[in-house]
Amino acid sequence: MAIDDNIKEVREKMRQERIAKNNNPAVATPFSDDVQAKATKAILGGIADYVEYMRLFAKTDAELARLIPTDGTTQPERQLARAYLVRNGICGQGTGDLLLDNVSITLN
Repeated sequence: MAIDDNIKEVREKMRQERIAKNNNPAVATPFSDDVQAKATKAILGGIADYVEYMRLFAKTDAELARLIPTDGTTQPERQLARAYLVRNGICGQGTGDLLLDNVSITLN
């Protein structure tokens, strides 16, 4: 599975929570809240927080290595995509649809 597909899965979980909350404002959004909290920590915390956030989008060790990056893929366009992936998660359930913005297939 491609990293983009993993991001799409996370985005879909967030979208489902948003739809449920739009239908009933009392509905909790624990997954989206977790994504937002981890994205915030990834920016303001240390490396461990960044790695923990990126684990949301990795199903294998190789995918995680690509995301953090310890696989040697530090080209500027990939670094920018990684930064956008963290930035996009800050918005949480309100705009989780934007997770792939400026990320797209760059990290596959």
